[in-house]
Amino acid sequence: MSSGEVLLLGDINIDTVLPVAEFPMPGRDGLAPHISTGIGGAVVNSAFVLQHLGQRTALLGCVGADVWAEKVKQDVGQTTIKMDYVKSKPQHCTGLTFIIATPDGERTMFSHRGVNTQLAPQDIDEKAFPGAGMLHISGYALLESPQKEAVWRAVELAKQNQVPVSLDTGLDPVVRNPDEVRRLLPALTLCITGLKEMEILFGDIPLSEAVDAMLASGVRLVAIKLGDKGCHVFGEAEKISYPAFQVNALDTTGAGDSFTSGLIYGWLQGMGLLPAAALASALGALATTVYGAGSALPAKGKVVDFLRTVQDQSIAGEIEELLGILEKNT
Repeated sequence: MSSGEVLLLGDINIDTVLPVAEFPMPGRDGLAPHISTGIGGAVVNSAFVLQHLGQRTALLGCVGADVWAEKVKQDVGQTTIKMDYVKSKPQHCTGLTFIIATPDGERTMFSHRGVNTQLAPQDIDEKAFPGAGMLHISGYALLESPQKEAVWRAVELAKQNQVPVSLDTGLDPVVRNPDEVRRLLPALTLCITGLKEMEILFGDIPLSEAVDAMLASGVRLVAIKLGDKGCHVFGEAEKISYPAFQVNALDTTGAGDSFTSGLIYGWLQGMGLLPAAALASALGALATTVYGAGSALPAKGKVVDFLRTVQDQSIAGEIEELLGILEKNT
């Protein structure tokens, strides 16, 4: 395992999840039988999963000076996630997201990004980078200034300290600001994205050609998330397609972030594509079995127990390899 921290740059939010029988028509009410409130945001979700796996992590971001910031500190305070590099900005509200979850597991989000967009280049602490294992960036951090300039400052520091950079593009950032995402691609070691995102970034060319272009630019691992259809993972010397694990999905919030954590962990552990994809897929699937994300995401023990139940003999080899790595790092 990498002894260096994974630095995660992106939004730090408080998520409120409301499960409803159906998404209401305009003017109607959506009545939720229960509610959950906790810390969230893409990189926060990834940080929770990584620390469950035993990987050291640290957040780069902002909170306000409000009751929601206290909730963030309370939730993170129960983990090994470091908040030394998180800035407090009293004049802005901590990020808030309201998530409507329907019985098919789909989620619709309404967000106020608040103080997250106010992370400035001078807020990026140089002391975080020497010895870091990876810098991971959420594509949402590229949407607004000064946060997007803070991303470039972090990337510059990562390059100076020979720290690999990972990006989970997200769909909205690619739709809203594709040029900024394209600009970042040559700085990446890992890129996690989706089919729609690839179509927007590269136009009407075959997926294989788009991936080849990314690999030629210096990206060493490209993962294409396919939801319940699994994923494609491309390395410098091989490519694989991996199926999704079948579970009873309640809420897909945090599933993609959990998947990303599996690939980051696999990369830092030196795993091959197959065991890394197996871990990423298992983490993504298990994330859908709970409401909300952050501290609600399944811990390592549940991941190990789940992998032990896999009966598919065609993937038995990578599951055994993966279980050996996870149990070794307990």
